[in-house]
Amino acid sequence: MRQGFCMQSLVWRDGGFSEGSAGVPIDARGFTHGLGVFETMLAVDGELDASVQHFKRLEASCGRLGLLLPEGLDSAIEGLLRKKGRQRVRLQVSSGAGPLNRLGGGEEIVTLQISDAEVPPESASAVWSPWPRNERSPLVGLKCVNYAENLLALDLARQSGVTTALFLNTRRELCEAATANLFLVSGGKIRTPALNSGCLPGVTRARVFDVARMLGIEAEEAALNRDDLEFADEVFLTSATQGVVPLTRLEALKIDVGTVTKSLREVFNGK
Repeated sequence: MRQGFCMQSLVWRDGGFSEGSAGVPIDARGFTHGLGVFETMLAVDGELDASVQHFKRLEASCGRLGLLLPEGLDSAIEGLLRKKGRQRVRLQVSSGAGPLNRLGGGEEIVTLQISDAEVPPESASAVWSPWPRNERSPLVGLKCVNYAENLLALDLARQSGVTTALFLNTRRELCEAATANLFLVSGGKIRTPALNSGCLPGVTRARVFDVARMLGIEAEEAALNRDDLEFADEVFLTSATQGVVPLTRLEALKIDVGTVTKSLREVFNGK
């Protein structure tokens, strides 16, 4: 199923969502400077998956950028969802007009896009990004509207004939993929870059630890490097809409899909 098919675009006005143009002013800082944040969520059969975790992260992100999150968004969204199938839900909160040297002070612009969700792929392939993540950036941990760095990496992946790109940080540590968190499996143990690597604190990333505990699999955060990945037994990616996806090729390196990845995929993806 193609992502974006049957897309519905809505704007938050007067305590509810309505269809139509957001009417974004040309001096809105979300438009001119990317001052905004967003969440991408999966809805299954009319219910948002991990909605509490997503809205908690969104609220914290809004606070860091001086944005106010309207009340009642979660219930309003669920009232718009279909009762069957998988849907991709993208909620964005960005700043209106205001002084450049002050966060806040402008009316927030809240938009919602609901579309059919892609069927998660059986596997992913990747190249190394030539651009490092800055683990000391003030935007670390934010799912920021300013997404150009990720789009450059995805375009590089497309030109290379693969699905994504992997980022190191400025310390040459593993960080994340362009739109997903990164996990390794070595000796039956799950390992993922620590948050101080600069990676996004993904909702599905956090849930992997809960599922691993349930399955009796050891899991840890750590400072990891390229050798850790290239000598790992298994590698997989996680995101809200795709769950667990095995990484089977990294440039010339081929990677097996092992039992740990298969077990996690069965829990998150149902297969």
